[in-house]
Amino acid sequence: MKCVHNQRCRYTDGFYCEDCNTYFGESSPTYRSGELLSSLWMVMHNINAEASREGGTITEAIEMRDKIGIRTKHENYEEIIAEAELIAKKYGKDAKSASFTLTKE
Repeated sequence: MKCVHNQRCRYTDGFYCEDCNTYFGESSPTYRSGELLSSLWMVMHNINAEASREGGTITEAIEMRDKIGIRTKHENYEEIIAEAELIAKKYGKDAKSASFTLTKE
């Protein structure tokens, strides 16, 4: 049975799956086709949410968010990533804009 990686511990450079005891770095296909696309979905949502607070709508962000989808597997995920990154960059964002890192002092 193929692992769906539900039990994730996220790091700044990848994630560790507790289900299959495997670490997936940020350049791995598993990370890019899942975790990265999920982050870009959130970035698209946040771009539009910011515009919405100002009474606007960013149609290209909404369309990209819908294209990425939720729990959608894409054969062409690298193309979708490239397209989403261009939109994010246009609004001063990147995939890391979807989250923030907690640090201990």
